[in-house]
Amino acid sequence: MACIYEVIVFTASNSCYADVVLDHLDPHHRLISHRLYRESCMPTPNGMFIKDLRVIGGRDLEDMVLVDNASYSFGQQLENGIPIVPFYDSKQDVELMVLGKYLERLAKAPSMKEVNKKTFRLREISECASVEEAYHLLSSN
Repeated sequence: MACIYEVIVFTASNSCYADVVLDHLDPHHRLISHRLYRESCMPTPNGMFIKDLRVIGGRDLEDMVLVDNASYSFGQQLENGIPIVPFYDSKQDVELMVLGKYLERLAKAPSMKEVNKKTFRLREISECASVEEAYHLLSSN
C-alpha cells in the first residue's frame, strides 16, 4: 500500500513492543512513514485507547483512513474507520487481501469518507439502541 498511500502506523501498543514488530515488517523504514504509539491515543475511563486522527498534523481528514480490529479505536472519526477482523494465525485468513482490494478501490474514489460511510455504516450502527436493532438495520438492506 505504500505505493498508493502514505502509511502511518497508529497503534495502542507501547513503542518498545510495536517497534520490534514494525522493524521486522519494514526493516529499512521505507514503507511506514510515521509511527504513533499509545501515548498518542486518548485513554478512556474503562481502559480503552481511542485513536484521534487529528493528532496527525498536516493532513486532511478527508484523505485519511484508519484500519483497526477494534472499531472503538476510530470512535472520534467513524467515517474514516475501516474495521478488520483480528488475525489469529490461520492459513485460511484472507482479510489482508480483501483489505488491499478495498484500499485500491478507495484510492480512486472522490471521497474516501463517503465510500466508508456507505460500506460500513458505522455511524448508523453506533446510534442503534441494541444489538438486535443494529442487526435489523444491517439485514434490511
